[in-house]
Amino acid sequence: MKNAKEFLTKRQTSSGFNTRLKCFVGQYLNYKKKYPNPIKILDIGCGANCVLFKHKLGEDKYCGCDFYDKINIEIDDYKSINLNEERLTDEYKGEKFDVIFCGEVIEHLFSPDNLLDEIKELMHEDSILILSTPNLSYYPNRILLLFGISPFFVENSSELKLGRGLKMLGQGHLTEGHIRVFTHGALKDLLKLKGFKIISITPVPVWNYILDRLICRLSKNLSANNVFVLKK
Repeated sequence: MKNAKEFLTKRQTSSGFNTRLKCFVGQYLNYKKKYPNPIKILDIGCGANCVLFKHKLGEDKYCGCDFYDKINIEIDDYKSINLNEERLTDEYKGEKFDVIFCGEVIEHLFSPDNLLDEIKELMHEDSILILSTPNLSYYPNRILLLFGISPFFVENSSELKLGRGLKMLGQGHLTEGHIRVFTHGALKDLLKLKGFKIISITPVPVWNYILDRLICRLSKNLSANNVFVLKK
């Protein structure tokens, strides 16, 4: 079997500026209203195109890390790191960041617990962590399971998505490397276990369907994804 880095490099997910990333930027801008002086940003899993870098303000310093040896654009600081094999705190030893992005990362890790512990070491008392991961209890998943169909976000093969029945549901598509998948409640439990304080939770759609947008207004438990703002 190919190593994890090579596997993930060939399974890049969408890097467009979607609703979830708009929420990330919105939370960053809210922080800047309170702390207008130049700040340090760390984008964990920044992607090859570092979409969030394009939205930083003024003299803020943007540091990004991911498993790619090189990325497609030049940013303030980039580090290549495989979070399943290397420690984030070894790469950023002694550093503190004001805003930390961690979007769609923890589901790819054998130990999300370790990453969260390391993130806390990189935060000061006024830092915020903006984190998201797919929600296993997304309302279509509840329906799919009733019919014995494997839910979205769960991957039971290292090669192809299986158990979906229909191609339109992802059957036979390449996997994206999901290892840990969380319900909304399970993620809250993990964050509490790791000692984080939840400041806000914003439900966001993964796919821009009218019903998904409506569900986001009604229920965090049923939404496709939730953006957490956290303090240590």
